[in-house]
Amino acid sequence: MKYISTLILLLATTLVATSQGKIKVVSSASIFQDMAMNIGGDKIETFSIVPIGGDPHLYEPKPSDAQLVKSANIILVNGLTFEGWINKLIDNSGTIAKVYTITEGVNVLKSEKYKNAADPHAWMDVSNGLKYIENIKTALIETDPGNAVFYTANYMKYKAKLMELDKYITIEINKIPEAKRMLVTSHDAFAYYGKKYNIRLNALKGISTEAETQTSDMVRVAKAIRESGVPAIFIESTINPQVIQQIARDNNVKIGGELFADSIGAEDSEGSTYIKMLRHNTDVIVKALSQNEMTATKIDSDNSESGWLIYLIVGLVMLGALAFAVTKFNK
Repeated sequence: MKYISTLILLLATTLVATSQGKIKVVSSASIFQDMAMNIGGDKIETFSIVPIGGDPHLYEPKPSDAQLVKSANIILVNGLTFEGWINKLIDNSGTIAKVYTITEGVNVLKSEKYKNAADPHAWMDVSNGLKYIENIKTALIETDPGNAVFYTANYMKYKAKLMELDKYITIEINKIPEAKRMLVTSHDAFAYYGKKYNIRLNALKGISTEAETQTSDMVRVAKAIRESGVPAIFIESTINPQVIQQIARDNNVKIGGELFADSIGAEDSEGSTYIKMLRHNTDVIVKALSQNEMTATKIDSDNSESGWLIYLIVGLVMLGALAFAVTKFNK
């Protein structure tokens, strides 16, 4: 009976997709949407529940998200507690779409701090990214077997690009002197990256951004900065940079640049795709830690604008005071 129900569900999903002409693929986050676009091409429509720049750990679904999920043919999720809200959203939507957990088969890192907790950021290791795209290819072919050759061809092209990226990251990280090969970030999203590409990690928060930064975390990170002599630490695109900025000021180090972790960047950014975000991260890290070359971030422009605003206000106050003095003198 269970087999027949599954078969009916799969058939219904396929018929809906065929009638619409394109498979509707809904991903929990923008990274997975980009992967799906590379494989599905113009045969699919892709959507991300969490918008670009949003934090999937803290995201609160809207009624429109339920409608989006309900209309999907395929739903791609990371799992491993990355999007803790996703199961409730799917259940409440009434969707008949098949849900694919695209971390299936990944060699998962367990949390050192919390028992039975897994690190969800597996895509940060490109060899895991290869498993993600294999699972996405399988999902597309199962739902739309008529375009299997198309999806497979795109998958093979994309796979080759990821393998090239994997080699690039390995070569570049090895340019950093061993003593300074330490990455300080806002939250622990780079453990897979660090393990694969041989760079030590020190993060203020754990694997979820929900945790509050503790004084003990700041002390621990400050000690690691002093002992390693790293010239820079890094902010993340989806996390408020204030604490990292404070750590930088207190320890006389610079902000090396902005890294992408839980989301790709905007279309006009250096991290607008999965490949670009990892390449950008690597370039920023290597420049800062091996060449003392810092990459400008949004906070630099914000500080610059704030500085000009202060000068403008001071100037206006001075002009006002001068005008008042002149008026009083002429009386």
